[in-house]
Amino acid sequence: MSTLDQQINAIKEIYSEIKKSGAKIQPVIVGKFALTVYTQGMYPANIISFLYPDLQLITKVLKELGYQQMGDFWTRGDIVVEISKKFELIPTGSFNQIEVDGQIINVVSLEDLLVDMMNECIAGDETVCELIKMLIKSYLPVLDFHHIYSNLKNKQAVIKFKQYRKEAEG
Repeated sequence: MSTLDQQINAIKEIYSEIKKSGAKIQPVIVGKFALTVYTQGMYPANIISFLYPDLQLITKVLKELGYQQMGDFWTRGDIVVEISKKFELIPTGSFNQIEVDGQIINVVSLEDLLVDMMNECIAGDETVCELIKMLIKSYLPVLDFHHIYSNLKNKQAVIKFKQYRKEAEG
């Protein structure tokens, strides 16, 4: 079984346990694992990052499933889980629901992922800049650029996004 298959099974297992607890909401996948989802495994992440407001519940679930806490991470075998603390995404962010083997999984929206990635790009990470260009080109017809522009806090980021969009349309 591939690492990606193991990670997807771990996500499904965590979702199942949270559902069994009676919780009405499920975690949202964020960060590099969201990139893995949107690139269909082309850029694998070694860490599954979840955003979930009920830290007590997700901590309890991870412990019950045999994960061991190591600093900010939870590990079980080759699976590493991180509980993101980017709570600012909860009121303003959006997420997509994807179906994996009959189970619905929440993933941060591509637009919010791109906004997050742009911070690294303008800080000088050219690899991330190239990934942003590739994602914009791949998803151009469905991207909500108004959402992207309204969530960018940096004028330089807006200029760069407009440049990348123009290149993709060009």
